[in-house]
Amino acid sequence: LPERRRSTSPVREFTIYKLRTMRIESPATASSITAHDDARVFPFGAWLRRLKIDELPQLFNVIKADMAIVGPRPEAPEIVRGYFTPEDLETLRVPPGITSPGSLHYYTHCEQLLTTAGANNLHFYVEKLLPLKLSLDRVYIGRATLAYDVRMVVRTVAFIVGRALGKKHFPDPPE
Repeated sequence: LPERRRSTSPVREFTIYKLRTMRIESPATASSITAHDDARVFPFGAWLRRLKIDELPQLFNVIKADMAIVGPRPEAPEIVRGYFTPEDLETLRVPPGITSPGSLHYYTHCEQLLTTAGANNLHFYVEKLLPLKLSLDRVYIGRATLAYDVRMVVRTVAFIVGRALGKKHFPDPPE
């Protein structure tokens, strides 16, 4: 596991479009990490999040060329600046995406683990979950093809449909 250390690399920031699913908190108390049962998420927002409907406006980001359909999921700028290692920064050399192997694995296997982390969820995320997520995305970057992108879109749709039908356990990623 690489040591998490502060990056001095600049981050290309952009506005990511998303349907509002959470109550707004003051920036001083708001965490950039949202746990599975985060109290800030309102009930209808939880439903939107579970089915990933809240992510549909990101198609505007794709049209604006801020994002791709498939690529490493953008992280909050403060996480990139504060915790990315030089190796992690490799994921920033390609356009960020709506879906990726790392983000899909995070949603299917890791998101609920944040619930057990409690108030320490940011530390747990950057020390335990982020390294795995980024390593899966680096695999994608090294193997990116149109066929791989199509498989990722199909896997993502299968995940969303599975979640809508109540599925709770998903297979490990092939990466």
